Amino acid sequence: MSALSADRVAFVIGNDAYPTVPLENAVRDATAVNEMLTTKLNFAADDVIFAKNTDRISFFEEFEAFKKSAAGAEIVLIYYAGHGMESLDGKENFIIPVDADVKRAVESEAALRATGINLMTLSADLAGATNGAKVVLMDCCRERPSGRNLGSRSGGGLNIYEDKRIPADTLMILAAAPNRAASDGAEHGPFTEALLEVLPRGGQNLMEAFFDVSDRVQEVTQKSQVPWLKFDGSGKVFRNQTFLAVASVPKVPMKPEPPKLSAAADRIRGASIEKPFVNSLGMEFVPVPGKPGVLMCRTETRVRDFRVFAEATDFVQTGGASVLNVEEKEGSGFSWKQDEKASWEEPGFSQTGDHPVVCVSWEESRKMANWLSEKESGFTYRLPSDTEWSAAVGSIGKYPWGNEWPAPKGAGNYAGSEKNDELPGSGSTAAYDHNDGNWTTARVSGYDMNRFGFFDLGGNVWEWCEDQYRSSMNEKDVLEKYPMLKDERSSDGTAYRVVRGGSWFSYSELYLRSTYRLFDHPVARFDTFGFRLVLSVGDGG
Repeated sequence: MSALSADRVAFVIGNDAYPTVPLENAVRDATAVNEMLTTKLNFAADDVIFAKNTDRISFFEEFEAFKKSAAGAEIVLIYYAGHGMESLDGKENFIIPVDADVKRAVESEAALRATGINLMTLSADLAGATNGAKVVLMDCCRERPSGRNLGSRSGGGLNIYEDKRIPADTLMILAAAPNRAASDGAEHGPFTEALLEVLPRGGQNLMEAFFDVSDRVQEVTQKSQVPWLKFDGSGKVFRNQTFLAVASVPKVPMKPEPPKLSAAADRIRGASIEKPFVNSLGMEFVPVPGKPGVLMCRTETRVRDFRVFAEATDFVQTGGASVLNVEEKEGSGFSWKQDEKASWEEPGFSQTGDHPVVCVSWEESRKMANWLSEKESGFTYRLPSDTEWSAAVGSIGKYPWGNEWPAPKGAGNYAGSEKNDELPGSGSTAAYDHNDGNWTTARVSGYDMNRFGFFDLGGNVWEWCEDQYRSSMNEKDVLEKYPMLKDERSSDGTAYRVVRGGSWFSYSELYLRSTYRLFDHPVARFDTFGFRLVLSVGDGG
């Protein structure tokens, strides 16, 4: 065991590979929590047991090992993401291993008890193994498999426990209130996303952090999901000790002076949705949630922004770009064709300075970011990472606007009924049945702003991200539908780069998901590809 084992240990489980009712984000949730514990909350890696897609026997084998490590610990944490289900009598809660027959357990109490893992039995067993403070985090009240006959309690979720049943020094936090379902989210479930944002902040105890988590979940789900807390009333560590502080902080004789903020840092420190930071080009930046010190442009990079860069650097674009080619106006033939004359200035359709720049490659996007970093001393501009882009779009549902399908009016500039007007032989597939007035690009910020202050994270143009593409970034059904997404490098061996968000031509349900990743070669140019920038304080500030 490590030197920190007497302070804090954890058991982190993520299950989503259920054969009949799979989840999409449980393993991703657990992976992120494991990383948070070991990199930000000072749980030693050796003292965290991390398990993915465990069957029932494997779960208990890991749990027995965990109990041994927990024996002398001060803080003992369990995090679980996966399916959860209450008993038919509403008195017990079960977490579900991946080898359980979930559909049978929906109807059969015997099947549930034989294949599920009783949460209260688990908690009592852990309480008997350690005197430390126990924290149980359950992101498992997900959408219930259909068919369970529970009368008025058919809404889903885990059931409430009486106070007297909670083991001593145990705090339980469930992702949703009793009998209510919790969303699996887009990138992360809303509950886990809130944990990842709130817990690393420090400066508060666990009880205070819970209320911050609850507020955050209610905000992003419009109060359709309300987390639930229960504990036995003891466990002073939950209230009096700063649980979220780094463990084993060495004592120092004097409190060090806080570092002075640079002039650049001071300028962006107060940026908010209501008061964005405005740079020298008039681009507006607001904070990326859960990413301290990182601001993202609230719009895609505009034609006029890129023009300032091009004129200042004598940038000349050669080689053309891939643009939409309508081969048969009355037929179904359309494709993207390399046009040697196409460029960011002449993409093949009319644009104003307030439209998003297109026909710009990943490499050219980075050139503008580097130029802007040199131009504005103390600031670092770059393309967003994939995780930053995910944080900005949030997880209110499967799509950037929520779970409604087709996309409602105002959701974004996708291919609506105007697609069939322009391509009458292409079939009836569209993102929505109304004409949004924009067959190609639209002016930035012309559609609804999301709750974090960003425009057009869905639609208008695909947006380059910094990351190399990995097929594991996409969901299983996406890879099955589009096998080409399993490729990670081009024929010349170059790693593809991630592209997010959909475009004015996107209409497929899969393409419009918040979690969908497209990719392309870093020198590729398309009339549907653009970019936006993020901003942080650089070394020269």
